[in-house]
Amino acid sequence: MGVNRGMRSVLLKGPIYSRSGYGEHVRCVFRALQTRPDLYDVYIEPTVWGTTSWSYKDNEENEAIKRCIMKREHAGAGFKANVSLQVMIPNEWQPLAEKNIGVTAGIETDRASAQWVHACNQVDHVVVVSNHAKDVFLKSKHSGRDPNTGTEVLLKCEKTIDVIGYPVKTIEPSPIDLDISTKFNFLTVAQAGPRKCLDATVRWFAEEFKDDEDVGLIIKTNLANNSTPDRHNILVQIKQWIAQIEDKKCKVYLLHGNLSDEEIHYLYNNDFVKAYVTTTHGEGFGLPIYEAAYSGLPVIAPAWSGHVDFLYKTYQKKNGRTDKKCLFNKVKYELQNVQENVLWENVIIPESKWAFSDEKSFKKVMRNVYETHGHKLKMAEELKDHLLENNTEEKIQEKYVDMINKVYPPEVFEVADWLKEIEKNLEDNE
Repeated sequence: MGVNRGMRSVLLKGPIYSRSGYGEHVRCVFRALQTRPDLYDVYIEPTVWGTTSWSYKDNEENEAIKRCIMKREHAGAGFKANVSLQVMIPNEWQPLAEKNIGVTAGIETDRASAQWVHACNQVDHVVVVSNHAKDVFLKSKHSGRDPNTGTEVLLKCEKTIDVIGYPVKTIEPSPIDLDISTKFNFLTVAQAGPRKCLDATVRWFAEEFKDDEDVGLIIKTNLANNSTPDRHNILVQIKQWIAQIEDKKCKVYLLHGNLSDEEIHYLYNNDFVKAYVTTTHGEGFGLPIYEAAYSGLPVIAPAWSGHVDFLYKTYQKKNGRTDKKCLFNKVKYELQNVQENVLWENVIIPESKWAFSDEKSFKKVMRNVYETHGHKLKMAEELKDHLLENNTEEKIQEKYVDMINKVYPPEVFEVADWLKEIEKNLEDNE
């Protein structure tokens, strides 16, 4: 009989207070670690994520986070944990512990840079949030020459990659006072950067429904943060996107500012929002799309990148084979080279491609969801039930625990040997 002995010190590094996808990712990992206080002694190094706002609540979880941060500070510069989980982009991973696990949302394009592939090979294990991200890392190969020997070498990912997504949240929505006059509203939640292609979403909506006075689009967005200047700047942009569409009767609503999880989930769970819509170029995962899906909203999206992981229902056929059922409203797309203005050295490389939604397809799908909403709602409810059953917080947390135990197994010893050792010590003491 084997017995688990001893805790492992775990260093968690990432933007744990950030109001961003990476912030949510770090908190997800932290909650998984907190389920096993018998196994993990947790230390935290908080980082920033761009210019995103920070979120802090005076609650039990944040008190626990603070204690772990202070514990890391008191440990000093020479501290080296048994295991590190670094939730950040790969080129930021470092050798901080005996075993290092790189955790990343991955990549939204169709290939990873040489630096990112190299970074994967420098850690002991890699965790991503979607099969899209895993597939991109594994298929990305770069040729070069060894600086010492001059021989040609092929750089590819040599490490094992686990896919662990996000859990569904069981949250009681908290109503917010919104002045919405239209009866049928689409919703989109996205930062107004080039990748989300928010301008196309807004413009194509306004063009398609310009004559429908009871149809609206609610946009929860910002440019960089939730400040008043940011609100002014994004409002100017939205007006510019639809300025050429004359005599439009449809409504476009801007929702800007900090919202709690309860308020965000109210956007997905109310009587006036009927569907979620996006023309995103690509997602490592797509948290707002996921939240809309497990809330039961019909989803309109291009059928490419990380979000397709959870928009299909996996099931077993009578012959025993596994198949997938599409439970969202697919927009046609083409993979094209990323725009020059979004290139990011060693992150988004010039040869990268991502999805460009087809305008006619997008408008047709929106119109179809509007006209056959009852049918689309049934499909969305089926997806919701599937996600609520299979992506519980407990199941996702177990995946993290199993993964860590695989990378750094618990020390196990035999009870019989332990008893013999005790008996020998007693004899010596006599």
